[in-house]
Amino acid sequence: MVAVDKHNWEQKLYDLWIAIQKMKEEGKHIGWNELGAALDLPETTVRSALIRRHGLNRLQDVIDNLGAYISEDQHQEQIEAALIFSDKKQKDNPDWREWAELAKETQHFGQRIDDSQRIAHIKIETDVPIALMFSGDWHLGGDGVDYTAWVEDIEYLLSTPNLYMAEVGDDRENMRSFRVLSAVLNQVLSPKQQAHMLRGVVEELTANDKLIAKVGGNHDDEFDQRLFGESLQGYLLEKMKAPRFKNRGLVYLTVGEVEYTLLLFHKSRFKSFLRKAHGAMREQQLSFPADIIAGGHDHEPGMEHGEHYRLAKDAGETFGGEYVLIKVGTYQDSEYGWRYFHNGGFACNYTTVLFPDQKRIIPFADPRLAVRFANTFA
Repeated sequence: MVAVDKHNWEQKLYDLWIAIQKMKEEGKHIGWNELGAALDLPETTVRSALIRRHGLNRLQDVIDNLGAYISEDQHQEQIEAALIFSDKKQKDNPDWREWAELAKETQHFGQRIDDSQRIAHIKIETDVPIALMFSGDWHLGGDGVDYTAWVEDIEYLLSTPNLYMAEVGDDRENMRSFRVLSAVLNQVLSPKQQAHMLRGVVEELTANDKLIAKVGGNHDDEFDQRLFGESLQGYLLEKMKAPRFKNRGLVYLTVGEVEYTLLLFHKSRFKSFLRKAHGAMREQQLSFPADIIAGGHDHEPGMEHGEHYRLAKDAGETFGGEYVLIKVGTYQDSEYGWRYFHNGGFACNYTTVLFPDQKRIIPFADPRLAVRFANTFA
């Protein structure tokens, strides 16, 4: 008879139990010979060891109760060893070129659903001078807004022939979250109501061919992006025919036979408390030497009219000569504005008269004066 030492028997016992479980699963006959073969030992040796060490002299007792003699550690090892994931999905490892293709495809789809742009070409077919009003910082829905003046100006725009408008942002107050809570709580219209109001006025201006361009401001673009991850302006202005710019855009505007360039922006990185149009001047120097550079944001209106790049014009370049720098005012005179904007809080829609047969820009501080002047040439 082959002897089995005590230490070796513990492992043999575990192996025998595993073999019995496997034969059960496979439906095989279990006998003493099969138990001996499983351990590569004579069946008499296996039988003797089971009787001597555990008192298991009946085959059925071995089959049914052997597991009770297996240590807890071996039981746990068996459970883990029997855990089989037959259809575990393994992750792929795409090549970096595939990631680049995916990025390009995502960019492409994003561009397809984005209606904003950076450069636009617009033509006004006319043989008489036109008046172009620059307006912005309406802050519709905000406290302190002069709604009477705003409605009068919009109605005047809608009813006056040959008067057009470029809007430079912050059309809504759109306060959903702000560092000063009173700015949120003191709104006279909710952001949802403001959105409906803006969409209504833009659609009417569009239907009457009054709006030539629209710039997004920090209140209407950035505030939404902070909370929602995207601007809602694109949804509100779906029916607008005019180009929409994100904070800055260049317009090639042809009036009759003459082309004018307009650099429109809402917020500039540059500001000077000594020069109201300092931001417009910097945008002109850094972005494009346009004929008219108009922006808003800081609620302190100002305008400059002069000559620039005269040598370029004399050399036959397409830029240079007369220019106008504009910083529009605001209809909002709020407590916050009073606190931080020293000379703001009043509307100032600077308006330029543009001629169709010669490049000539005449600026006015009031659209009504500009229209009266333009009509003298009609």
